[in-house]
Amino acid sequence: MIKPYVVPFVAYLVGTSLVGSLPIEYYAIAYSLMVVGVAIATWLLLRGKKIVVPHWRVIEAIVVGLVGIALWIVLCDLQLETLLTRHLPGWLRPATRVAFNPFEKLATDWEIYTFIVFRLIGLSLVVPVVEEVFWRGFLSRWLIGDDWDEIPLWTFTWGAFWGVIGLFTLAHPEWLAAATYCALMSGLFYWKKDIWSCIVAHGVSNFAMGIYVLTTGTWVLW
Repeated sequence: MIKPYVVPFVAYLVGTSLVGSLPIEYYAIAYSLMVVGVAIATWLLLRGKKIVVPHWRVIEAIVVGLVGIALWIVLCDLQLETLLTRHLPGWLRPATRVAFNPFEKLATDWEIYTFIVFRLIGLSLVVPVVEEVFWRGFLSRWLIGDDWDEIPLWTFTWGAFWGVIGLFTLAHPEWLAAATYCALMSGLFYWKKDIWSCIVAHGVSNFAMGIYVLTTGTWVLW
């Protein structure tokens, strides 16, 4: 039963890594195919499992998503991680996210807008499902006990709560923003007892971030 929770997440991580290693002339098409491939694999793995149950009671999720991404943008702009970790060894400091400006990196309009469209689709529709099913659906229970698949989704322990936040934070270079955002998503998860609400919130956040990046040119956030 672990596959529907973990395989899409791993596939997305491996896929983005492989795409990033390709020559830039293949980037747009490779990224698009990766998004489609992960989306299909995720749908096939989750189909019939009732792990994600869509519904329309998502007003709170939309609000949380917008508040969460606003906090992410503000906290990233403050760059407090640099200040707080300036005395640590280099290997303990958060990495710097590499900005990717498709208008500079890609050669043709076709490549640029293909990448932008599939980037928005991937971040708004695919990533929220992949990540929330992994972080909230799997890891928040796996950290509680070996019989994680028998533990109800909404079961709360402080160890699991902080464990998910810690690992999510380490997976992002924007430590303070990531920790704050993950705490907000976990709070929504335990409040609503529902992965779908977290997926909607995450999707709203990522779509809003995409629009923000495209309108301001803050490519380092993408």
